[in-house]
Amino acid sequence: MKSIKAISLFLFASALLIGAPSVLADYGETPTCTNQYGNSVECPPNRIVIDKKVRQAQNAYAFVENITSSDAAYSVGSEVEYDIAVTNTSNANFPTVTVIDVFPEAVTFVSGPGRYEAATNKLTYEISDLKAGTTVHNRVLARVKDASFFKNDLVCDLVNTATATGPGGQSDQDTASMCVQTKVMGVTTLPVAGFEDYAYMLPFFALAVIGFGILAKGAILP
Repeated sequence: MKSIKAISLFLFASALLIGAPSVLADYGETPTCTNQYGNSVECPPNRIVIDKKVRQAQNAYAFVENITSSDAAYSVGSEVEYDIAVTNTSNANFPTVTVIDVFPEAVTFVSGPGRYEAATNKLTYEISDLKAGTTVHNRVLARVKDASFFKNDLVCDLVNTATATGPGGQSDQDTASMCVQTKVMGVTTLPVAGFEDYAYMLPFFALAVIGFGILAKGAILP
């Protein structure tokens, strides 16, 4: 009899456990992630990536990582535009990302988002609600100082450094460098034109002379 009661109690308890809803406690563990096949994988850590580029000196539509001595350089007093791209490569949204952009001494800030500090030549701005897998671009404009600042005709490795910091302190840093040409290189005076430079105009001179002759003849006739 006791064995029958024990079996009955066991079956009753099993039925309660099977029928009851599952309750999972949250103890702060790393959440479980799955891949495209539905298999459990380790979740990627929160990560932020920044990409800093500078516009080419003679191409208004192209931004590059660096401008070297083999590329067209900026001239003194010209404006330089930078592109700062910040990407959230994690699977979680970032409420706020702080970007700090430090300019080289050879340029001064003109325009851009956030707060500029002239004493440190530094720009600081925030990106709000950077969603997982998205990228935000910001443009910053600076101006090259005048020729008195530079000691050489061509100055390169003028580095601009940008840093992005997200929640939890994760951060990334990237640079973009450029060159400045302080003097116009090459020929400074125009060559003297020779006969061959005007030869192509002789037919037009002949036509002009004939035209004037016809007009003069018409004016003489009654």
